[in-house]
Amino acid sequence: MNTILSFWVPCAFIAVASVPLILKIVPPNRLYGFRTPKTLANRDVWFRANRFAGWALLIASATSAFLFALEPQYASGRSLAGLGIFIMPLVIAVVTSLAYLQSLGEPG
Repeated sequence: MNTILSFWVPCAFIAVASVPLILKIVPPNRLYGFRTPKTLANRDVWFRANRFAGWALLIASATSAFLFALEPQYASGRSLAGLGIFIMPLVIAVVTSLAYLQSLGEPG
């Protein structure tokens, strides 16, 4: 197996998984999506927060993929730099999604 594809696979998986969230296809559930007590308590909040989180995750995975395209040796999964390139955009996506969720106010 070509290890140069190591981080490309999860980048692609995250990108593909984000599309149904962006398109508001995924109804409130406890398995898939941006699941918090606040999103599960209000259908409108669910769709708004999941659409935002979907875009954030898509941008994060595209950012990582772009950086791996610039420096393919980091995509192998054999360096901490590569792990950082993969993880940091995801952390930023989750933090911004949580901040957006907070900005939506209380459900009801």
